[in-house]
Amino acid sequence: MNYVTNLIQTNKLKPADVIVLKKTLFGMLDHYAIFLGYDEFGHPFFVANYTKGINRISYVELKSFLQIMEPQRIVRFNGTNSQRNAAVQRAISRLGERNYNYFENNCEHYANYVQHGVHYSSQSDAFKDSIKTVVPLALGVAFLAAIFGKE
Repeated sequence: MNYVTNLIQTNKLKPADVIVLKKTLFGMLDHYAIFLGYDEFGHPFFVANYTKGINRISYVELKSFLQIMEPQRIVRFNGTNSQRNAAVQRAISRLGERNYNYFENNCEHYANYVQHGVHYSSQSDAFKDSIKTVVPLALGVAFLAAIFGKE
């Protein structure tokens, strides 16, 4: 059994479940990949929104991802079978979009849209919030250094 199939079976993945991956070396950000089940050839079907846009992750790409990223957790789809099918259709409806943006349309935005119908990313919100705190603080320090540096 290969690693991808083992990952699916061990975690009992169902369509619309999300795998959260973290880069193994200095990984500060999580990457979200959505399991959609198996295609007509019996191959695992994963999708994600990454720099190339919203695409199916080929087996080769997935194997490569799993060599540089470590699965951290599974976000289970919480809903009925009908709601799960609707989530899968939401995922498929956006395949091919090419408007990736870390702050406004990243892999977490897409995963939340698929699972909940809401376009949201806690990672980008946290980064935006830290910028709102760090920039004024840095400007304040620079201002004080300029004032007190003249004496």
